[in-house]
Amino acid sequence: MLKVAFLHDVEMDFIGGAELSNKKIIDKGLSLGYKVVYDGLTDFEFTRSLAYDSDIVILNNLVKCDYEFELISFLIDNKLPTVKWEHDYGFCAKRTLFCVVDPKFKNCCDNSRFHNYRNLFANALLNVFQSPMHYGYYSKIYGQAVARHLVLPPPINVENIKSQSVKNEDEVLFLGNLNHAKGGHELIDYAIENPQLKFKVFGRNRLRRNTPENIQFQDKISNESVLKELSKSKYFFFKPRWPEASGRVAAEAFLSGNTMISNDRVGTFSYSFYPDNIDEAKKQMIAAPTLFWESVVEALENVKTSKKFNHVLVYKSYGGLGDQFIALPALNKLRDVSEQVTLAVPKGLLGVYKRNTEGFNLITIPEVEKLDKSKFDKEINLGNYPKSRRFRNVGVIDYATHNKLKQHALKHYIDAIATLHKDVDTTYNGYPYFKSQVNTEEPYFTVHPGAGFKPKWWPTERYVELIIALLNRFKQLKCVVILGPDDPDSSYFENIENVTLETGNLDAVEACLRGSSFHIGNDSGITHFAGVFNVPFVSFHGLTGPGSWSALSEHREVVWGKPGNCNIRCKYDIAINCEHRNCLTSISVNRALEAVYKLIQKSEIMKGRREKLVFNPEYTVRSQGEGFLIKSREKELFLEFKDAKERQCFESLVQNDLFSDEETTENFERLVDTLIEEALVFALPE
Repeated sequence: MLKVAFLHDVEMDFIGGAELSNKKIIDKGLSLGYKVVYDGLTDFEFTRSLAYDSDIVILNNLVKCDYEFELISFLIDNKLPTVKWEHDYGFCAKRTLFCVVDPKFKNCCDNSRFHNYRNLFANALLNVFQSPMHYGYYSKIYGQAVARHLVLPPPINVENIKSQSVKNEDEVLFLGNLNHAKGGHELIDYAIENPQLKFKVFGRNRLRRNTPENIQFQDKISNESVLKELSKSKYFFFKPRWPEASGRVAAEAFLSGNTMISNDRVGTFSYSFYPDNIDEAKKQMIAAPTLFWESVVEALENVKTSKKFNHVLVYKSYGGLGDQFIALPALNKLRDVSEQVTLAVPKGLLGVYKRNTEGFNLITIPEVEKLDKSKFDKEINLGNYPKSRRFRNVGVIDYATHNKLKQHALKHYIDAIATLHKDVDTTYNGYPYFKSQVNTEEPYFTVHPGAGFKPKWWPTERYVELIIALLNRFKQLKCVVILGPDDPDSSYFENIENVTLETGNLDAVEACLRGSSFHIGNDSGITHFAGVFNVPFVSFHGLTGPGSWSALSEHREVVWGKPGNCNIRCKYDIAINCEHRNCLTSISVNRALEAVYKLIQKSEIMKGRREKLVFNPEYTVRSQGEGFLIKSREKELFLEFKDAKERQCFESLVQNDLFSDEETTENFERLVDTLIEEALVFALPE
């Protein structure tokens, strides 16, 4: 006897569309001799015990369950056979999927919810959807994670549906509360435009809007009464704003012979039997419960394992140096589900990738045109999202999470690859991508004062000031300035002591970055290059803020000069004609020093050396009475000292002439700890 745990986030006695379908399915399962136990998901211990003791778990709606994500993880981690039956859009935080029909909805998804549900679908034996339209949305977003699926017509009590030969010609039926999502405004507008019709609404007016006299409201009624009303009315009105997964009552209205006043957002109407074949619709709906259990048993008895891709060709048709590196985590995920991956990279990066990656057959992008594409079972073009209109888009992947999830671009790449194969691990594994070899014998830091787009440059003169200040502060360090052919002139840096220039190709730049203690640069490809070695870095941002395309490293400090200084949205034509560039010129050398000091302290660069206490250069300190007034752009505080020794220690601290291990009072040590915690003081290697 098949033991089934039937999980749904609503009590058994609640009656809605999903619950009516569930009851029909459960009754069929019981008639087949299965032991089906219903759980309303209110006690995690009971649910776990039930799932363990069952042969299969039928998982319905979850969003009202207090332990929703714990349950998903429990089922996956314990590899319990699961069928996911979607009644709504569980991965959507509001279950509306408004983002696919309204362009105003962007970055609307909850990242954790989205990825939890992806893993649930990918690990389920079978995913059940309400309609072809319902499955279509999931397929577009999750791809192969939902490939093992069943589209199940609504299991309606077809035998109870009647259709009178003579209907009330002027009567329009609407079932449910009038609200925005269910098309309440559309109903009112239609009623105003058609005063000759009478509208019967079985529900309440939830809109802040008066209704015309031809709309009458009545209390909600049972499903049996609904079918009677449908049999009498000529018209049925249903124009939802959101994509309705099925619309069970719409199916009942269709079978009752009602004339539909609707739109293309009703799942039931996406079946091939609509609008002309009521007999076929009845046949499929009668067979739905049997089809459900047959599909569940088949999925349980024939557990399918996914095959790896045989040979995949992957490349980026468009994107700068940094964009190539951002795609690296996704490429590694693709490699894990493929027998062989041919990766095409720009010519200048071929040597870099050969030295730092494993498991790829590496070629250059120009060689792609010469390949026999028939040898590959998959061609993937990781062109930047959204699809570029300026370049050929052969094989460009569809980034379904773009404008849905607010996350870094590298995660959009991973999610895109995950649509192609259900076994792709969508978790982000972190750093490093390439292995560094920091030069500890002759330590140095690197600086790249340029960028491919000149409006991204922090003023070169300030780079010079910053380098000199750092070399004066850290006598053991040297500096390597990386300069490409279109970067600032080398004359700015040629006469600075302990500074050398690196003007070679990307192979030379790689060797330079690999050994660097830390890096300083603009929002540029070289900063991304430093990031893939997990080199701690400080980056300066102006017109392009530190958003989803920013460089990444375990330790980084981002200095963005735009907030509070410029509120203009920088499109290309504005950026190239901007004269003041406040977004970058507002960043002072002291603010840059503050960022570097923060980076050095938190990343523990040059750990083991004696630490000197250095006052934050962004703050000014002025003696006032018995104490000191400390001010910055955003803060102001006053410190008063009654102990002469403590006052003398603070004066030494302000002059950056105090070591962390020097003997002071207990009170002063607590003060220093507080100042370090508030980033007014840094403990830096000598």
